Amino acid sequence: MTGIVNLKDLNNNNTEHYKRINIKPPLEDENYEVFGLVISKNNLKSEDFLIRFGLYDLNGFSAMIRTLENSNINATEIKECYILWMIIGNPLKLSVFSPKNRELEVNCIKESITLQPDNSYYSIKSSARLSQGDTVFVNIYCSTTNYELINIKLIGWSNNCIYFRIFKSIYKNSHLNISNPSIIISDSDEDDSDSLTNIKTNIIIDIRMCILSSEYKILGIDNKEGGCHLDLVGYTLTKENFSKRSSGENPISTKIDSK
Repeated sequence: MTGIVNLKDLNNNNTEHYKRINIKPPLEDENYEVFGLVISKNNLKSEDFLIRFGLYDLNGFSAMIRTLENSNINATEIKECYILWMIIGNPLKLSVFSPKNRELEVNCIKESITLQPDNSYYSIKSSARLSQGDTVFVNIYCSTTNYELINIKLIGWSNNCIYFRIFKSIYKNSHLNISNPSIIISDSDEDDSDSLTNIKTNIIIDIRMCILSSEYKILGIDNKEGGCHLDLVGYTLTKENFSKRSSGENPISTKIDSK
């Protein structure tokens, strides 16, 4: 199930926002995951915001949005943006189907990674073979409270792995108390000085990854007419960021703990 919701009711003066998204008819199961992002009025993904979904129940879910410190967007423009969301779960249990995306092939991955000192490069394996043109969405949760926000940059892929780098994420009004950290995903270039390598305690992050098949180019929107081109709203696996390694060879040394 997919949808788009506008942000016209948000306060222009805030850099931290909360948005409740209700679902009609209600779901019949709370075991689902929401993936999504903030998009501009031109239906392009925005690198200026961090978004995290939570408080799942039968009637809907909530989104928390933070404006990043290096944002190029004015606060007044948040009202011109939208949230593109996608519910992933078992349709038979949820009793809700996506009428416009019933044939869409989805591969979901759930892993835990222990962050390591002096290492900001990690990888995660896919149970299904990856293909050029696949689109990736990621949710990541940090198990340690009061830990600063983190930024993830996807840097490449192979036939069965996705590779990424972890950075510190600096957002506006960083003096705010953070009790439930989250992570933003990015495919833009970052300054290496922000790499997260000075870890002194064991930090475990839980990864939820949704991979949409390259056979589909447009994601239908169930609560409005039209759709979104996947290569404009997600991270697309391209020929340029493909790692020429065999399926059993991992170009990045890391510890992956499967759940």
